[in-house]
Amino acid sequence: MTETNLMSYNSFTFKTEAQILLHIRLWEEKGKLFFAKLKQRGCTRFSNNQIWNKKGTYKTSTLLEYNSPQAYKDCQKAIDNFRQTIIKELEAISPVIEPSRNVILQNLY
Repeated sequence: MTETNLMSYNSFTFKTEAQILLHIRLWEEKGKLFFAKLKQRGCTRFSNNQIWNKKGTYKTSTLLEYNSPQAYKDCQKAIDNFRQTIIKELEAISPVIEPSRNVILQNLY
């Protein structure tokens, strides 16, 4: 199992069900290629999730894990490039994005 040191977690909030469905489709179409590029730079995990325990809201999240601080830095350019390729789609669905960055203190498997 790969050792993970850092994690970034982003939650996306949408106003409508149509917006969240477009966001989910976007990740279904582009997520594997996106992760392949990050994996080459030290990203060890990508997870796209729908938050379901908040009734009446439309939320998703992404989780990225990195094997080192340098891997996190190396992935930022690829993330920025990816963001630029989907900027029109993001503007159309206008999510509210809440980012967080974490140092992993304990992983149990």
